[in-house]
Amino acid sequence: MTFGQALRTCRCKFARFGGRASRAEYWYLVLAFVVANWVAGTLDYMFFDGRHPLGVFLAGIAFLPMTSAGWRRLHDVNRRGWWLLLPGIASLIFLVGAFVIRGLNAQPMAEIPTVSNSTGWLYTVMLGFPLVSLVSTIWLIVQLARRSDPQENRFGPVPQSSQGDIE
Repeated sequence: MTFGQALRTCRCKFARFGGRASRAEYWYLVLAFVVANWVAGTLDYMFFDGRHPLGVFLAGIAFLPMTSAGWRRLHDVNRRGWWLLLPGIASLIFLVGAFVIRGLNAQPMAEIPTVSNSTGWLYTVMLGFPLVSLVSTIWLIVQLARRSDPQENRFGPVPQSSQGDIE
């Protein structure tokens, strides 16, 4: 699958979460959005003095196609697409928990609780969520980079482009 074919396929399937996506299809889409993000960041820096309207616009446009392509890519290696959400959920739990704990304490930053006082154990538990997010992100990258299942799996037939998958 060529770069252009991958982008056309992703454009046609930008909101389709069923089926499978080959490595080439997914990683060419990632490459396209990395380049587009670099260009948007450069233009934001040149014309918008540290504000990022183009970057935010691009992130809004990229969210659905990148999510659906990642979802289908996980299907291609015989994993459920829900795994794609794990790093974000762990990060969200950490952020919400940190704000809740901080609100319960209502102390100046110089008096952050430690493990030995009443709410310090909450901080210790909350430190596990960034670790879960990091480990799950690494695991996801490995899964997204794996070779396609050569046979039909529970998510559908082998994608057309997997026969010439990136080795």
